[in-house]
Amino acid sequence: MHKLRPKTATSAIEERGRARLMLQMPQHRQAFAGASSDRFLDICEAYELAWNALSHWSQSPAAEQADRLEEYRAILAELEREAAHYVSAGSERMSAPV
Repeated sequence: MHKLRPKTATSAIEERGRARLMLQMPQHRQAFAGASSDRFLDICEAYELAWNALSHWSQSPAAEQADRLEEYRAILAELEREAAHYVSAGSERMSAPV
């Protein structure tokens, strides 16, 4: 069972990740806005970190730039799938205390 955090306990990085997910996936915007379990917030944090890495590598002149861009795009896509599955499967409802 996932713990629920009070909305005030979310970090700025989690909220930026949530906002990015909401922009990328408007069909899940309402569900993402109300999700507050530790697992969902972990997805939001990971999404923001991956987005920042993608931004970094998109500006990098390094030889491995193309490989890193592909890697982080794949990570972002997987996190989007996880977030959508999480709210679609009702994980937020199932993790709420009884």
